[in-house]
Amino acid sequence: MATWKPAQREPDALRSCVYDYLRTRSPQVYAEGNTSATHLGRSQETMCTGEPLTIDLTLTPVGIATVNTRSALVFGVAGHAADRKTGYEVDGKIVIDRATLAFLSIEANLTVINRG
Repeated sequence: MATWKPAQREPDALRSCVYDYLRTRSPQVYAEGNTSATHLGRSQETMCTGEPLTIDLTLTPVGIATVNTRSALVFGVAGHAADRKTGYEVDGKIVIDRATLAFLSIEANLTVINRG
């Protein structure tokens, strides 16, 4: 694993909450062997700042890839998140090791779509 690099900085509270949501809910997709888009469900989460965040995401299988000589499943992430003041469009990717089912990477890009 010579190409692995640690995160350059800690994710902000919003992104961290989205990552936790994905880590908690995405196992159902590969455990059930879904081959089409799977709605992960709308959820009211609490960010580490104590503020509420509503998240509603869908996971879509993209394919199989090789990451550092390991076979991996790749899923696309799409949906929305909203805190008390701002709505976000979420788009990202999850990569899971096929042998161990461990997360190799989680990405979530949040784009502001409205401010309250």
